[in-house]
Amino acid sequence: MHIAFVLPAYAPFVGGAQTVCRALAQRLRMDGHRVIVLTSNAQQADDFWRPPPSIRADLPSREEQDGVQIIRLPLTYPWPAPYRFGVLRRMTHLLARLPLPVAWLQPLLRHFTPSLPPLLELQSVLLPLLADADLLVVLDAGWDGLFVDAAQAALAQATPVIVMPLIHTGSPAIKARFCMAHQTAVYQQAGATVALSQSEKALLAEWGVAPSRLHCLSLGVDAVDLDEARQDGEAIRQRYGLPRQFVLFLGAATYDKGAFTLAQAVADLIRQGEVVDIVCAGPQQHQLAVFLDIFPPRVGAILREHIHLLGVVDERTKQALLAECALLALPSRVDSFGIVLLEAWQHSKPVVAAAIGGPAALVRHEETGLLVPFDASLALAAAIQQILAKPELAERLGSAGHRTLTEHYTLDKCYDAFSQIATRISSPTDGASNECL
Repeated sequence: MHIAFVLPAYAPFVGGAQTVCRALAQRLRMDGHRVIVLTSNAQQADDFWRPPPSIRADLPSREEQDGVQIIRLPLTYPWPAPYRFGVLRRMTHLLARLPLPVAWLQPLLRHFTPSLPPLLELQSVLLPLLADADLLVVLDAGWDGLFVDAAQAALAQATPVIVMPLIHTGSPAIKARFCMAHQTAVYQQAGATVALSQSEKALLAEWGVAPSRLHCLSLGVDAVDLDEARQDGEAIRQRYGLPRQFVLFLGAATYDKGAFTLAQAVADLIRQGEVVDIVCAGPQQHQLAVFLDIFPPRVGAILREHIHLLGVVDERTKQALLAECALLALPSRVDSFGIVLLEAWQHSKPVVAAAIGGPAALVRHEETGLLVPFDASLALAAAIQQILAKPELAERLGSAGHRTLTEHYTLDKCYDAFSQIATRISSPTDGASNECL
């Protein structure tokens, strides 16, 4: 079977959608399917609205990774870049809230979406790709232009299509970015619309997706070499000058991901006479660095000493950090699942997450981790302090997380469930399971 994936960015871009797509694409290829990924040439989030530094090497427009064919379309920056991007993005969100008939809203929104993101050659590459594809999988409705255009083109050509919108359910304002008229039309018309949690599935049902088209997929992670990760740990600590005990944060260092709240929690602990080291690995760390400037000079200096910004790291370094950390913190409101929590559980590490969105459905409070409200630095500080002060609690939470992972969230289980969904596209049934597969 020839399967095409479409999403806004792909490896080496770091993100949950990229992790999911890459894992599924590689497994499909190993099973003998022909797999093509159509994406942009973005390497980090800023690339979508401003040209990357000229000193950075460009990604190849076409290449093969582990047998998966990758086509990268160049992003464009129409005048007045970078402001045009932000203006159009906000304009679509405002339009979507107007009390207009859906028949008027959809064409209005579709008029602006080709610039979200602005890709050269999309239609000239997409249409021949669909003509040769047996199945299209489209991820990430947050970039509604690419998501809607790809799905609608597949529907027009009668190519079976699976959509995975990856809805962020953490706040009404963010949730609104995923329920615009042209997006919900795609959710309703696709052969299968896939949620990553029961809360996301409930939203999609509320937005009019029929039960026969609605599925819930539990993600999983592949096995890693735990011994190798532990052996790499000391070298990683020395390379970055890290302390023996630290809290790990994996992801974009932004407010919505909870990085700012984590920094504030460290400041709260400092005021209580305690110091905790945080290691941040992931993109957009300049945002957290700027945030640290708002603290009083003395507190800010201590924070910079104890918040270690590593930037994006490779997979082996990430696994070594997971092996060495005392716990993983994910106080985010923009995770539709929270796959880094599974990665921490692989190493039997305790986790602290925001009680919202995908992580709230994944973590059982005081059983496999601790849940705290989003943007509640004192609660986050208390949870971190509790785990660090009670080794027996840390061990119990980490062990329970590891058991949950091995029982429910392996990549084998995820891939088998995805294969079932793909089969249902060609052999539809009257209903779908009420549980996450």
